[in-house]
Amino acid sequence: MVKMSRLLKKKTAYIIIGISIACLILGPVMGLLLDKVTIYDMDSELILEDSSSGLTKAFAKPVTLSKDQKLIVEISEFYANTSITIKIIAKSVYDRAFSLNSTPSGISGLNFVYSEFGWGASPAGSTNGATALSLPSSGMYFYIEFMGDRTGDSLISWPGDYFVIVYGTNSGPASVRDVYFDISIKVDGPGETLNNLLIFVGALILVAYAMLALVSILKANYLRG
Repeated sequence: MVKMSRLLKKKTAYIIIGISIACLILGPVMGLLLDKVTIYDMDSELILEDSSSGLTKAFAKPVTLSKDQKLIVEISEFYANTSITIKIIAKSVYDRAFSLNSTPSGISGLNFVYSEFGWGASPAGSTNGATALSLPSSGMYFYIEFMGDRTGDSLISWPGDYFVIVYGTNSGPASVRDVYFDISIKVDGPGETLNNLLIFVGALILVAYAMLALVSILKANYLRG
């Protein structure tokens, strides 16, 4: 019976330590995998040049941001005879402009920061602020970060509903009206929170088990004494 009890305690210890180690390993892994959540990703996205004269024809993707959540847009324009403009606007502004089929160029965009070095690289060093970007006149590709507003190069979090809109023109023959571009839209995922939580749980299990083991040893020594 005593031998069986020790065996069960040993198995329990292995299980507890195993769970703790699993949490400590899974934390960084899940944090990396869920760091960003892709909302939309498309190469050769197609709109027509009518998009520059009416919002109903423009590319539009809704995004909801919570407190301290960041929107990330990577956009490029490498197609012949085409030019595009990207803006980020509030949902309320979009809904009204859409109902009126307003001209996108007349809609004021919200502040974001951007960089144009290294596809997928975070803004740093030469980061700039803008409310709209035109491609390729301002650059061939951009990395954009948005949280609702900005002051200087620092983002300010304004939770809410927004739209990423893109409109453009084709300067080729009149019969060619297609406008192509590449775009990827992401938001901050639960990766960091999940990473911290799993590491905390794993460490807590180890500490709690170590304390219980220490108490058990001290108690056994006391009884023998």
